[in-house]
Amino acid sequence: MSADQDREGRRTAALFAAHSPALSRFLSRLLGSPDTAADIAQESFARLLGMTRTKPVQDERGLLFTIAANLARDHLRQRARRPEIDIDQIAWSLPSDAASPEAALDSRRRLELLRQAIEDLPPRSREVFLLFRLDGLSYRQIADRLGISPRTVEYHIQHALAFCHRRLRERAPYSAPPQRP
Repeated sequence: MSADQDREGRRTAALFAAHSPALSRFLSRLLGSPDTAADIAQESFARLLGMTRTKPVQDERGLLFTIAANLARDHLRQRARRPEIDIDQIAWSLPSDAASPEAALDSRRRLELLRQAIEDLPPRSREVFLLFRLDGLSYRQIADRLGISPRTVEYHIQHALAFCHRRLRERAPYSAPPQRP
């Protein structure tokens, strides 16, 4: 860092420390929003520093407050031109992610049919299927645990899936498939 940059940095820090609290209060009262006031104060300091790099200014504080007041007026003018947005009204008009009562009832019914289909599986197919789906075991882990080949594990899982799909089609032919997000 050069001596000029160091001097400029110290001058910027001193300017900010000297005027930031008063400028923030001034802008907060004018705008009614501390967050907007902070944004405009930061922009005001940036513009002041840009101006003072090219030519010296007699009254930095006065220029800073003039810049801030102009930016605040511009902001208020823009805000007045924008229509007021009622967030609550928008939220009520958006479609809901929640399932309709009919869809929730249909899902519960399909889930019960699936539970029953799994219970009706042959014991070995049910055991393999539950180890795979509920416990998250791999074909190899299931094969090792049950003393069967991975190919047999694959057969039992395919058999269980086909059986469950068939049962759901037979017993719930008119229900819509579940919606995916």
